[in-house]
Amino acid sequence: MSALRTVVLAAGFGSILFSAQGPETDKKPISTSAELRQLDQEDQWQFEPVVGRADPFYDREAVMMVELDIRQAQEKEAQAKTSTVNPNTDILAYAAAEQAHIESLVVAKKYEEAIRVSDTALKRLEKNADLPEVQAALARITTYRDQADDALTRDEAQAQFDGLGLKIEGILWSESGSRLAIIDGEPRAIGVNERVKDCVIINIDTDRVDFRFHYKRKRFEFPRYVGEDPKTAAAHAK
Repeated sequence: MSALRTVVLAAGFGSILFSAQGPETDKKPISTSAELRQLDQEDQWQFEPVVGRADPFYDREAVMMVELDIRQAQEKEAQAKTSTVNPNTDILAYAAAEQAHIESLVVAKKYEEAIRVSDTALKRLEKNADLPEVQAALARITTYRDQADDALTRDEAQAQFDGLGLKIEGILWSESGSRLAIIDGEPRAIGVNERVKDCVIINIDTDRVDFRFHYKRKRFEFPRYVGEDPKTAAAHAK
């Protein structure tokens, strides 16, 4: 009985002792001088980034400039890829447009302008002469230019011929078939293959005389009808 009482008392005493010492474990330990020095050093510490370390808060303006350069380079690269998809689109469109333009100028008898536009187009298209489409355009534009040049030269020759003032007064002909032209200002009637001023008569019809006229190393044939006024003929030629 006494032994049992001793165990109970010991257990109760231990619980009392534990409850009495429990709250003291919640108290903070007193800081030592070493801990205080460590806290002081942490307060004085400054951040110094390592060389090459990526830091979004370090020199943000420089970072933004680099990003802008990268974005612009990417845009240029994208444009270059887009243009290489069909790099000949612009030159082919230009060739088609110039062909239509030059053709319209020739039809409108604007020969000098047609020649000028043709020369400009040929000079530009020759840089891409390796393309079959451009080769075809060059051939066609060259044809238009030659047509315009020939027409312009003919107009100039016509003007020179009209300036001679040849007027047919009448035609003399016989049953044998030989014919002579009476030309104003000439002392006698003139037959085929005879020269009149800067021309040669190549044919005499019942109401018309055909002349051969040379201009810029080219040969032209112009008719002149009986009684036709040279000035009127020049106006009709235009």
